Amino acid sequence: MKILDFNVIVENVESLDKLLSGGLVLPNNFTIPMAFGRVTQIGPGRFNEKHNVQVPVDLEVGDLVVYNPGVSKEIELSVKAEDGTVQKKKFNKVMSTECMLVLAEDRNGQIIGIKSVKENYVLIKRDATDKKTAGGIYILEMNKTINNITGTVYLSGPGKYNAELNKRVPCMAQPGDKVAFIEMQAIQLTIPMKNEKGEIVKEKFYEVPDSGLDILLTTDKEGNMNGVKKIKDKHVLVKRASGEKKTSGGIYLPELDQEGHFVEATVIMLGDKLTSDVKVGDKIVYVDAKDNNKELKLPIAGADGKVTTEKCYILAESDIEVILDDETL
Repeated sequence: MKILDFNVIVENVESLDKLLSGGLVLPNNFTIPMAFGRVTQIGPGRFNEKHNVQVPVDLEVGDLVVYNPGVSKEIELSVKAEDGTVQKKKFNKVMSTECMLVLAEDRNGQIIGIKSVKENYVLIKRDATDKKTAGGIYILEMNKTINNITGTVYLSGPGKYNAELNKRVPCMAQPGDKVAFIEMQAIQLTIPMKNEKGEIVKEKFYEVPDSGLDILLTTDKEGNMNGVKKIKDKHVLVKRASGEKKTSGGIYLPELDQEGHFVEATVIMLGDKLTSDVKVGDKIVYVDAKDNNKELKLPIAGADGKVTTEKCYILAESDIEVILDDETL
């Protein structure tokens, strides 16, 4: 069978329950069903006409992959068995970009770790401490179902392919980075890993889309988190003004409705790929609505170099309503 584009053919090798007993565990609240299959055939990739190059599939025949069966298509093919007879077998056709993980195996087929992750995902080992880091960063519990937690990136995908640039755009987070992420956006995995002694031990990880990471955190010599290294693209980190309904220059900020209200803030850090002229130090007005910004308590250095813990907010550049100039202030 000839397949096209980034499609691959996989043969489901074992039941989900059997693989789960081998150490791969998906959280109960993860609603997308997962399947496990062996790659038997790969497509040619996609031709980039602008740059006149063929973009290959980043999987290999024989890879053991974890994928979402909901976006696959079941097909039946005639396969020649070892004794020469032809048998009908069921396979699944799926886009390689929908394969979440490639599992590493030993010679006996036992899972011993992870070979690679989906192009725009990262694999994170969660920190032992919850909601408060040793460096004083507090991760705010936004409500009963959305929690930011911290961890260290163990493995990152190669990045999503950008046809315009004819290259993969690397993930913001790379192995070793300290990150904060939303737990409900992650797939929880317990995977058999080979340690330095050659022993197989089960370790817990979270697989998170790179776009779901809000901040990279800085650490001191002891590895304790003590500040912010970088924030996600097209976002800004701000410190709010007082809770008054006027700007510092006297502009009245009316309430919108039950969904939110206008807030004045000062920009203290910029993400990449911003399209406006906003810069660090600018005073802005934005809409404080449900779930459109995230609150963190972070150590911020003042003009005198003294570090204090202050509330900060991460919001999308598109949420900025007004950049206040000197005359307005």
